[in-house]
Amino acid sequence: MIKKRILAVYLLAFFNLTGCAEPQILEEIGLITTIGYDEGEKGLIKGTAVELKIEPDAKTDIKIVETQAYSVRGLNTSANKKTSKRLLAGQLRVILLGEELAHQRMLHISDTLAKDPAISDLSYLSIVEGEARDLLNLQDPHIPNIGLHLFRLIEQNTKDEIMPSATLQEVLHRYYSAGRDPFIPILKKIDNSEVKFTGVGIYKDDRLVGRISTDQSFYLKLINDKYKAGSTELIFMSESPKLRGLSHSERKTVISLDTIHSNSDIKLVNKKNLEFDIKVKLNARLIDINSDIDLTKSSNLKLFEKEVSKEMEKRVENLIAYCQSKNSDIIGLGEVYRFSVRNSKLTKKKWHEMYPNAKVNVKVDFTMMRSGIND
Repeated sequence: MIKKRILAVYLLAFFNLTGCAEPQILEEIGLITTIGYDEGEKGLIKGTAVELKIEPDAKTDIKIVETQAYSVRGLNTSANKKTSKRLLAGQLRVILLGEELAHQRMLHISDTLAKDPAISDLSYLSIVEGEARDLLNLQDPHIPNIGLHLFRLIEQNTKDEIMPSATLQEVLHRYYSAGRDPFIPILKKIDNSEVKFTGVGIYKDDRLVGRISTDQSFYLKLINDKYKAGSTELIFMSESPKLRGLSHSERKTVISLDTIHSNSDIKLVNKKNLEFDIKVKLNARLIDINSDIDLTKSSNLKLFEKEVSKEMEKRVENLIAYCQSKNSDIIGLGEVYRFSVRNSKLTKKKWHEMYPNAKVNVKVDFTMMRSGIND
Protein backbone atom coordinates (compact mmCIF):
# COMPACT_ATOMS: atom_id res chain seq x y z
CA MET A 1 0.00 0.00 0.00
CA ILE A 2 2.87 2.35 0.82
CA LYS A 3 4.41 1.63 -2.59
CA LYS A 4 1.12 2.46 -4.31
CA ARG A 5 0.84 5.78 -2.47
CA ILE A 6 4.39 6.66 -3.47
CA LEU A 7 3.55 5.72 -7.08
CA ALA A 8 0.42 7.85 -6.99
CA VAL A 9 2.38 10.87 -5.75
CA TYR A 10 5.04 10.32 -8.42
CA LEU A 11 2.47 10.03 -11.22
CA LEU A 12 0.58 13.08 -10.00
CA ALA A 13 3.81 15.07 -10.14
CA PHE A 14 4.54 13.65 -13.59
CA PHE A 15 1.21 14.73 -15.05
CA ASN A 16 1.38 18.15 -13.37
CA LEU A 17 4.84 18.77 -14.86
CA THR A 18 3.74 17.77 -18.35
CA GLY A 19 2.61 21.19 -19.43
CA CYS A 20 1.54 20.24 -22.93
CA ALA A 21 -0.77 17.48 -21.75
CA GLU A 22 -4.31 17.83 -20.49
CA PRO A 23 -4.63 17.84 -16.68
CA GLN A 24 -5.41 14.27 -15.59
CA ILE A 25 -7.12 13.11 -12.39
CA LEU A 26 -5.45 9.90 -11.24
CA GLU A 27 -8.73 8.27 -10.22
CA GLU A 28 -10.00 8.69 -13.77
CA ILE A 29 -7.11 7.19 -15.72
CA GLY A 30 -5.69 3.73 -16.29
CA LEU A 31 -2.02 3.36 -17.22
CA ILE A 32 -1.19 0.69 -19.79
CA THR A 33 2.30 -0.73 -19.16
CA THR A 34 2.26 -3.78 -21.44
CA ILE A 35 0.14 -4.77 -24.40
CA GLY A 36 -0.07 -7.97 -26.43
CA TYR A 37 -1.45 -8.49 -29.92
CA ASP A 38 -2.72 -11.78 -31.34
CA GLU A 39 -4.27 -12.87 -34.63
CA GLY A 40 -8.05 -13.08 -34.37
CA GLU A 41 -10.69 -14.59 -36.62
CA LYS A 42 -11.80 -13.00 -39.90
CA GLY A 43 -9.09 -10.33 -39.88
CA LEU A 44 -9.60 -9.20 -36.29
CA ILE A 45 -6.73 -8.34 -33.95
CA LYS A 46 -7.00 -9.51 -30.35
CA GLY A 47 -5.53 -7.09 -27.82
CA THR A 48 -4.57 -7.85 -24.22
CA ALA A 49 -3.48 -4.90 -22.09
CA VAL A 50 -1.98 -4.76 -18.61
CA GLU A 51 -3.50 -1.83 -16.73
CA LEU A 52 -1.57 -0.62 -13.70
CA LYS A 53 -3.81 0.07 -10.72
CA ILE A 54 -2.73 3.11 -8.76
CA GLU A 55 -5.47 3.23 -6.12
CA PRO A 56 -3.90 2.65 -2.67
CA ASP A 57 -6.79 0.37 -1.60
CA ALA A 58 -6.76 -1.89 -4.69
CA LYS A 59 -6.38 -5.59 -3.85
CA THR A 60 -4.24 -6.31 -6.92
CA ASP A 61 -1.57 -4.30 -8.72
CA ILE A 62 -2.91 -4.83 -12.22
CA LYS A 63 -6.00 -5.48 -14.29
CA ILE A 64 -6.02 -7.41 -17.58
CA VAL A 65 -8.18 -5.82 -20.29
CA GLU A 66 -9.00 -7.93 -23.36
CA THR A 67 -10.70 -6.77 -26.54
CA GLN A 68 -10.89 -7.26 -30.33
CA ALA A 69 -10.94 -4.90 -33.30
CA TYR A 70 -9.83 -4.62 -36.91
CA SER A 71 -7.07 -2.09 -36.14
CA VAL A 72 -4.75 -0.98 -33.34
CA ARG A 73 -6.67 2.28 -33.02
CA GLY A 74 -9.89 0.32 -32.87
CA LEU A 75 -8.51 -1.76 -30.00
CA ASN A 76 -7.91 1.41 -27.99
CA THR A 77 -11.49 2.55 -28.52
CA SER A 78 -12.91 -0.89 -27.74
CA ALA A 79 -10.80 -1.25 -24.58
CA ASN A 80 -11.98 2.11 -23.24
CA LYS A 81 -15.58 0.92 -23.61
CA LYS A 82 -14.83 -1.92 -21.18
CA THR A 83 -13.39 0.13 -18.32
CA SER A 84 -14.54 3.04 -16.18
CA LYS A 85 -11.17 4.75 -16.65
CA ARG A 86 -9.55 6.48 -19.57
CA LEU A 87 -6.74 4.18 -20.70
CA LEU A 88 -3.45 5.91 -21.50
CA ALA A 89 -0.39 4.35 -23.16
CA GLY A 90 2.17 6.91 -21.98
CA GLN A 91 3.73 4.33 -19.64
CA LEU A 92 3.83 1.52 -22.23
CA ARG A 93 7.14 -0.32 -21.89
CA VAL A 94 6.62 -3.76 -23.47
CA ILE A 95 4.86 -4.73 -26.73
CA LEU A 96 4.19 -8.43 -27.33
CA LEU A 97 3.37 -10.01 -30.68
CA GLY A 98 1.69 -13.41 -30.69
CA GLU A 99 3.48 -15.96 -32.84
CA GLU A 100 0.86 -16.14 -35.61
CA LEU A 101 0.43 -12.38 -35.83
CA ALA A 102 4.21 -11.81 -35.79
CA HIS A 103 4.51 -13.61 -39.14
CA GLN A 104 2.44 -11.08 -41.07
CA ARG A 105 1.54 -7.97 -39.08
CA MET A 106 4.71 -6.89 -37.27
CA LEU A 107 5.21 -3.81 -39.42
CA HIS A 108 1.56 -2.73 -39.26
CA ILE A 109 1.53 -2.90 -35.45
CA SER A 110 4.95 -1.27 -35.02
CA ASP A 111 4.29 1.56 -37.48
CA THR A 112 0.93 2.41 -35.89
CA LEU A 113 2.38 2.51 -32.38
CA ALA A 114 5.37 4.60 -33.50
CA LYS A 115 3.00 7.26 -34.85
CA ASP A 116 1.40 7.69 -31.42
CA PRO A 117 3.27 10.59 -29.72
CA ALA A 118 2.29 9.24 -26.30
CA ILE A 119 4.19 5.97 -26.83
CA SER A 120 7.94 5.85 -26.27
CA ASP A 121 9.98 4.53 -29.19
CA LEU A 122 12.18 2.89 -26.54
CA SER A 123 9.42 0.39 -25.69
CA TYR A 124 10.64 -3.20 -26.08
CA LEU A 125 9.20 -5.56 -28.70
CA SER A 126 9.07 -9.32 -28.18
CA ILE A 127 7.48 -12.26 -29.98
CA VAL A 128 5.61 -14.80 -27.85
CA GLU A 129 5.58 -18.52 -28.58
CA GLY A 130 1.87 -19.21 -28.82
CA GLU A 131 -0.42 -16.31 -27.88
CA ALA A 132 0.53 -13.10 -26.10
CA ARG A 133 -2.83 -13.32 -24.31
CA ASP A 134 -1.84 -16.56 -22.57
CA LEU A 135 1.46 -15.12 -21.37
CA LEU A 136 -0.13 -11.94 -19.99
CA ASN A 137 -2.70 -14.03 -18.10
CA LEU A 138 0.06 -15.98 -16.34
CA GLN A 139 -1.03 -16.83 -12.80
CA ASP A 140 1.77 -17.06 -10.25
CA PRO A 141 1.90 -15.58 -6.73
CA HIS A 142 5.55 -14.69 -7.27
CA ILE A 143 4.64 -12.54 -10.29
CA PRO A 144 1.88 -10.20 -9.08
CA ASN A 145 2.54 -7.71 -11.89
CA ILE A 146 3.24 -9.46 -15.19
CA GLY A 147 3.84 -6.17 -17.00
CA LEU A 148 6.55 -5.06 -14.59
CA HIS A 149 8.04 -8.57 -14.56
CA LEU A 150 8.37 -8.63 -18.36
CA PHE A 151 9.89 -5.16 -18.47
CA ARG A 152 12.49 -6.05 -15.84
CA LEU A 153 13.24 -9.41 -17.50
CA ILE A 154 13.84 -7.83 -20.91
CA GLU A 155 15.69 -4.79 -19.60
CA GLN A 156 17.98 -6.84 -17.35
CA ASN A 157 18.79 -9.45 -20.00
CA THR A 158 19.46 -6.70 -22.53
CA LYS A 159 21.78 -4.85 -20.14
CA ASP A 160 23.53 -8.11 -19.24
CA GLU A 161 24.11 -8.67 -22.98
CA ILE A 162 22.15 -11.93 -23.00
CA MET A 163 19.21 -10.76 -25.13
CA PRO A 164 19.65 -8.60 -28.26
CA SER A 165 17.96 -5.21 -27.97
CA ALA A 166 14.82 -4.70 -30.05
CA THR A 167 13.10 -1.45 -29.15
CA LEU A 168 10.35 -0.01 -31.33
CA GLN A 169 12.88 2.48 -32.68
CA GLU A 170 15.51 -0.17 -33.44
CA VAL A 171 13.12 -2.58 -35.15
CA LEU A 172 11.71 0.10 -37.45
CA HIS A 173 15.17 1.47 -38.22
CA ARG A 174 16.34 -1.99 -39.26
CA TYR A 175 13.25 -2.48 -41.40
CA TYR A 176 13.43 0.84 -43.24
CA SER A 177 17.18 0.63 -43.85
CA ALA A 178 17.98 -0.70 -47.34
CA GLY A 179 20.42 -3.51 -46.62
CA ARG A 180 19.29 -4.73 -43.22
CA ASP A 181 16.43 -6.80 -41.80
CA PRO A 182 14.79 -6.73 -38.34
CA PHE A 183 15.06 -9.29 -35.57
CA ILE A 184 12.97 -9.60 -32.40
CA PRO A 185 13.57 -11.71 -29.25
CA ILE A 186 11.19 -14.59 -28.52
CA LEU A 187 9.64 -15.27 -25.10
CA LYS A 188 7.84 -18.36 -23.87
CA LYS A 189 5.58 -19.09 -20.90
CA ILE A 190 6.86 -22.14 -18.99
CA ASP A 191 4.39 -24.21 -16.93
CA ASN A 192 2.27 -21.13 -16.13
CA SER A 193 4.90 -20.05 -13.61
CA GLU A 194 7.73 -18.33 -15.47
CA VAL A 195 8.74 -16.56 -18.67
CA LYS A 196 11.90 -17.48 -20.55
CA PHE A 197 13.94 -16.02 -23.42
CA THR A 198 14.03 -18.86 -25.98
CA GLY A 199 15.42 -17.41 -29.21
CA VAL A 200 15.30 -14.62 -31.76
CA GLY A 201 12.87 -14.28 -34.67
CA ILE A 202 14.48 -13.14 -37.92
CA TYR A 203 12.68 -11.24 -40.68
CA LYS A 204 12.91 -10.76 -44.42
CA ASP A 205 11.40 -7.31 -44.83
CA ASP A 206 8.24 -7.53 -42.67
CA ARG A 207 7.82 -11.33 -42.80
CA LEU A 208 9.01 -13.64 -40.04
CA VAL A 209 11.03 -16.29 -41.89
CA GLY A 210 13.00 -18.13 -39.20
CA ARG A 211 14.50 -18.14 -35.74
CA ILE A 212 17.92 -18.51 -34.18
CA SER A 213 18.69 -20.00 -30.78
CA THR A 214 19.76 -18.09 -27.69
CA ASP A 215 23.29 -19.45 -28.24
CA GLN A 216 23.30 -18.13 -31.81
CA SER A 217 22.10 -14.73 -30.59
CA PHE A 218 25.46 -14.43 -28.79
CA TYR A 219 27.22 -14.51 -32.17
CA LEU A 220 24.72 -12.09 -33.67
CA LYS A 221 25.75 -9.51 -31.08
CA LEU A 222 29.40 -10.48 -31.51
CA ILE A 223 29.19 -9.38 -35.16
CA ASN A 224 26.68 -6.52 -34.84
CA ASP A 225 27.79 -4.84 -31.65
CA LYS A 226 30.42 -4.71 -28.91
CA TYR A 227 30.44 -6.86 -25.80
CA LYS A 228 31.42 -4.98 -22.67
CA ALA A 229 30.82 -7.62 -20.00
CA GLY A 230 29.21 -10.59 -21.71
CA SER A 231 29.31 -14.29 -20.86
CA THR A 232 28.80 -17.58 -22.68
CA GLU A 233 29.30 -21.33 -22.51
CA LEU A 234 31.02 -23.14 -25.36
CA ILE A 235 30.78 -26.89 -26.00
CA PHE A 236 32.80 -28.28 -28.89
CA MET A 237 34.66 -31.33 -30.16
CA SER A 238 38.34 -30.62 -29.55
CA GLU A 239 40.99 -31.78 -32.00
CA SER A 240 43.62 -31.78 -29.27
CA PRO A 241 43.76 -34.54 -26.60
CA LYS A 242 45.00 -31.92 -24.13
CA LEU A 243 41.70 -30.03 -24.29
CA ARG A 244 39.33 -32.97 -24.09
CA GLY A 245 37.31 -33.81 -21.01
CA LEU A 246 38.91 -35.54 -18.05
CA SER A 247 37.29 -38.84 -19.06
CA HIS A 248 39.35 -40.60 -21.76
CA SER A 249 36.16 -41.49 -23.64
CA GLU A 250 34.94 -37.88 -23.61
CA ARG A 251 35.92 -35.80 -26.63
CA LYS A 252 33.87 -32.72 -25.84
CA THR A 253 35.46 -29.63 -24.39
CA VAL A 254 33.18 -27.49 -22.22
CA ILE A 255 34.23 -23.98 -21.23
CA SER A 256 32.53 -21.02 -19.56
CA LEU A 257 33.63 -17.47 -20.31
CA ASP A 258 32.70 -14.17 -18.73
CA THR A 259 33.86 -10.54 -18.71
CA ILE A 260 33.79 -10.69 -22.50
CA HIS A 261 35.00 -7.61 -24.35
CA SER A 262 34.78 -7.55 -28.12
CA ASN A 263 34.71 -5.46 -31.25
CA SER A 264 34.07 -6.33 -34.88
CA ASP A 265 34.80 -4.94 -38.31
CA ILE A 266 32.93 -5.73 -41.54
CA LYS A 267 34.40 -4.74 -44.89
CA LEU A 268 33.38 -5.18 -48.49
CA VAL A 269 36.54 -6.56 -50.14
CA ASN A 270 35.17 -7.33 -53.60
CA LYS A 271 32.13 -5.42 -54.83
CA LYS A 272 32.04 -7.21 -58.20
CA ASN A 273 31.93 -10.71 -56.72
CA LEU A 274 30.20 -9.52 -53.52
CA GLU A 275 32.71 -10.68 -50.94
CA PHE A 276 32.95 -9.50 -47.32
CA ASP A 277 35.50 -9.90 -44.54
CA ILE A 278 34.27 -10.05 -40.95
CA LYS A 279 36.96 -9.72 -38.29
CA VAL A 280 36.15 -10.14 -34.61
CA LYS A 281 38.50 -9.55 -31.71
CA LEU A 282 37.49 -10.58 -28.21
CA ASN A 283 39.06 -11.28 -24.88
CA ALA A 284 37.42 -12.99 -21.94
CA ARG A 285 38.06 -14.60 -18.59
CA LEU A 286 37.90 -18.38 -18.41
CA ILE A 287 35.89 -19.40 -15.35
CA ASP A 288 35.43 -23.12 -16.00
CA ILE A 289 36.76 -25.93 -18.22
CA ASN A 290 36.23 -29.70 -18.12
CA SER A 291 39.91 -30.40 -18.81
CA ASP A 292 42.98 -30.49 -16.58
CA ILE A 293 45.15 -28.71 -19.16
CA ASP A 294 47.71 -26.37 -17.59
CA LEU A 295 46.97 -23.00 -19.17
CA THR A 296 49.85 -21.32 -17.36
CA LYS A 297 52.07 -22.90 -20.02
CA SER A 298 52.41 -20.62 -23.02
CA SER A 299 52.12 -23.46 -25.57
CA ASN A 300 48.91 -24.76 -23.98
CA LEU A 301 47.42 -21.27 -23.79
CA LYS A 302 48.09 -20.64 -27.48
CA LEU A 303 46.53 -23.99 -28.34
CA PHE A 304 43.46 -23.15 -26.25
CA GLU A 305 43.02 -19.70 -27.80
CA LYS A 306 43.44 -21.12 -31.31
CA GLU A 307 40.78 -23.81 -30.81
CA VAL A 308 38.29 -21.38 -29.25
CA SER A 309 38.85 -18.93 -32.11
CA LYS A 310 38.31 -21.70 -34.66
CA GLU A 311 35.12 -22.90 -32.99
CA MET A 312 33.68 -19.38 -32.81
CA GLU A 313 34.52 -18.81 -36.48
CA LYS A 314 32.59 -21.94 -37.35
CA ARG A 315 29.56 -20.78 -35.36
CA VAL A 316 29.56 -17.33 -36.94
CA GLU A 317 29.79 -18.95 -40.39
CA ASN A 318 26.86 -21.25 -39.56
CA LEU A 319 24.77 -18.29 -38.39
CA ILE A 320 25.47 -16.35 -41.59
CA ALA A 321 24.74 -19.40 -43.76
CA TYR A 322 21.39 -19.92 -42.03
CA CYS A 323 20.42 -16.26 -42.45
CA GLN A 324 21.38 -16.39 -46.12
CA SER A 325 19.24 -19.50 -46.58
CA LYS A 326 16.30 -17.48 -45.21
CA ASN A 327 17.31 -14.35 -47.17
CA SER A 328 17.33 -12.40 -43.91
CA ASP A 329 20.19 -9.93 -43.50
CA ILE A 330 20.01 -9.29 -39.76
CA ILE A 331 23.76 -8.59 -39.73
CA GLY A 332 23.49 -5.63 -42.09
CA LEU A 333 25.91 -6.65 -44.85
CA GLY A 334 23.72 -4.66 -47.22
CA GLU A 335 24.36 -1.49 -45.26
CA VAL A 336 28.11 -2.10 -45.54
CA TYR A 337 27.68 -2.55 -49.29
CA ARG A 338 25.56 0.60 -49.60
CA PHE A 339 28.08 2.72 -47.67
CA SER A 340 31.05 1.23 -49.58
CA VAL A 341 29.77 1.49 -53.16
CA ARG A 342 29.26 5.02 -54.40
CA ASN A 343 25.92 5.62 -56.12
CA SER A 344 24.86 2.03 -55.50
CA LYS A 345 21.18 3.03 -55.44
CA LEU A 346 20.57 -0.08 -53.40
CA THR A 347 16.97 -1.01 -52.69
CA LYS A 348 15.61 -3.67 -50.36
CA LYS A 349 14.40 -5.72 -53.33
CA LYS A 350 17.74 -5.50 -55.13
CA TRP A 351 19.69 -6.44 -52.01
CA HIS A 352 17.54 -9.49 -51.32
CA GLU A 353 18.39 -10.68 -54.84
CA MET A 354 22.13 -10.23 -54.18
CA TYR A 355 22.49 -11.22 -50.53
CA PRO A 356 22.03 -15.04 -50.66
CA ASN A 357 25.03 -15.32 -53.03
CA ALA A 358 27.43 -13.16 -51.01
CA LYS A 359 30.70 -14.74 -49.87
CA VAL A 360 31.60 -14.00 -46.26
CA ASN A 361 35.04 -14.68 -44.78
CA VAL A 362 35.14 -14.85 -40.98
CA LYS A 363 38.17 -14.38 -38.75
CA VAL A 364 37.90 -14.54 -34.95
CA ASP A 365 40.84 -13.63 -32.72
CA PHE A 366 40.23 -14.83 -29.15
CA THR A 367 42.54 -13.89 -26.28
CA MET A 368 42.14 -15.25 -22.77
CA MET A 369 42.57 -12.87 -19.87
CA ARG A 370 45.02 -14.31 -17.36
CA SER A 371 42.58 -14.61 -14.51
CA GLY A 372 39.64 -16.76 -13.39
CA ILE A 373 40.46 -20.40 -12.64
CA ASN A 374 44.20 -19.81 -12.99
CA ASP A 375 44.33 -17.12 -10.30
